[in-house]
Amino acid sequence: MTEGQAVFVMTDQEHRGQRSGSPGPPPLKRYYRLDEVAVYFAISARTVYRLLDEGDLQVTRIRGCVRVSAEEIRRFEETLAEAELC
Repeated sequence: MTEGQAVFVMTDQEHRGQRSGSPGPPPLKRYYRLDEVAVYFAISARTVYRLLDEGDLQVTRIRGCVRVSAEEIRRFEETLAEAELC
């Protein structure tokens, strides 16, 4: 690299066409593990399990593995947004 040349580093999110502030989960993934849901909502895994137990969040079982669909994550986000407006 010669002097004066700019180096552009693309983050993984930019590489996939996502902006860091974009709402909703990435469109490429249809189902998420519970630990990924916890990270996405910035809550503990225990809180995710509580949401499941209370029926606030629905799961899908795939070959015995518990997953949350991207559609369910969007639905739950809408529920949270409506609760904030009240």
